Amino acid sequence: MYKLEDIKVIHLEITSKCQASCPMCARNIQGGIENPYISINEISKEQFTKWFPIEFIKQLEKLYMCGNLGDPIIAKDTLEIFEYIRSLNKNIKLSMNTNGSARSSQWWKELAGLGVVVRFGIDGLSDTHSLYRIGTDWNKIIENAKIFIDNGGVAEWDMLIFKHNEHQVDDCKKISKELGFQKFNSKNTARFKDNQLTVLNTKGQTRYKLYPTNKSQIITNKMETLIISEINCKAVNDKSLYVSANGNVTPCCWLDNEWYRPDHPNRIEYVDLFEDYLNLHKLLLEDIFKKSVFNKIESTWKSCSPLKECTRQCGKVDRFNEQF
Repeated sequence: MYKLEDIKVIHLEITSKCQASCPMCARNIQGGIENPYISINEISKEQFTKWFPIEFIKQLEKLYMCGNLGDPIIAKDTLEIFEYIRSLNKNIKLSMNTNGSARSSQWWKELAGLGVVVRFGIDGLSDTHSLYRIGTDWNKIIENAKIFIDNGGVAEWDMLIFKHNEHQVDDCKKISKELGFQKFNSKNTARFKDNQLTVLNTKGQTRYKLYPTNKSQIITNKMETLIISEINCKAVNDKSLYVSANGNVTPCCWLDNEWYRPDHPNRIEYVDLFEDYLNLHKLLLEDIFKKSVFNKIESTWKSCSPLKECTRQCGKVDRFNEQF
């Protein structure tokens, strides 16, 4: 697939901790109780410096913290790790995705000085935002974003569109410009099933329901046939690597077994297939690349049984048939 010296991008899951309870996040069950299959981990600066050699950090072009499960602002050493990376690699692109609802003014000022691009997840205005971003404070997020921007930070506004906030897209875009956000990004989520999601409380009781935007209704009365002709792997194209909060190393976040749930066996299929956990608590980064797991993953793409998650995420559709 690629060699250690070829890696240019690291997707770092610095923590699986988060103060939010977004109902589509695998860390909890529909916004209620925590997923019992998820372990809570965090990467310290000490671990980071041990795991990633100085010369390796110098060869990187980009490192970003985007949580599959957690939020970078919750980790204790996020700022210190960014500082360490910047001290070794002046030209590296640093970024992170966050709900933005934590940390002090001073913390955000220091982050702005490190040239870290921050993508704030803000899903509407104060009356709708926390219907999905449960446990976050819209006013605190806007305050933090303003401090970050006013101190030279480059920020982007990421908005997930649902039925309950679709009427606020234009207003959010306007506010983002007024505050100095460099970009406004909006998108629908493909995680709905049956066009709705029941949000639960910590006792497993129904709180309310969320629905997709009217512009992205899921059609459930048709059968689809997808023929996958090839795997166009984004990790290979980007020369990237994913590292989870528990030290797992995989080509991308989609293959990390940290995401395991009984209804999501694709997440750990490659681990079961090759019986090999690549983890920085057990192996040095260079030793991980000496194993043949990454090449074995690629070898499945040319077989009759490519990894299901590779097919799902990076499969190129050759033919699409619909039967109503």
